[in-house]
Amino acid sequence: MSTIDERRRAPRFIASLTLTVLLSEGEAHYVAETENMSDTGLCLRSERVFPVGTQLRLVFGRPPELPALIAEGIVRWSEGGKGVGVEFTSMSPDDQQALLRFVSSPSRWKQA
Repeated sequence: MSTIDERRRAPRFIASLTLTVLLSEGEAHYVAETENMSDTGLCLRSERVFPVGTQLRLVFGRPPELPALIAEGIVRWSEGGKGVGVEFTSMSPDDQQALLRFVSSPSRWKQA
């Protein structure tokens, strides 16, 4: 079985600031913080462990560095005590560009 690092397809960046993510799974809503992120997904620190395959709606951002973004994602891995890995599956082109600019800014991140 491959490790989380071996499964990554895009570089991950550890935030020098914490982004809060609002999650929706159906009618249920949760709050989580990011552990790291890339332009293709993110790792969440969440008290709730979501099963692999769970579809999530994410709303995140931290003005003015990152405007509020909305994305759809799918849980690709989940490990109690370590986090939940979410791959973005849908995001508007404007939100994708804003996210790319944010993760490309070296002053806010250190590479994981």
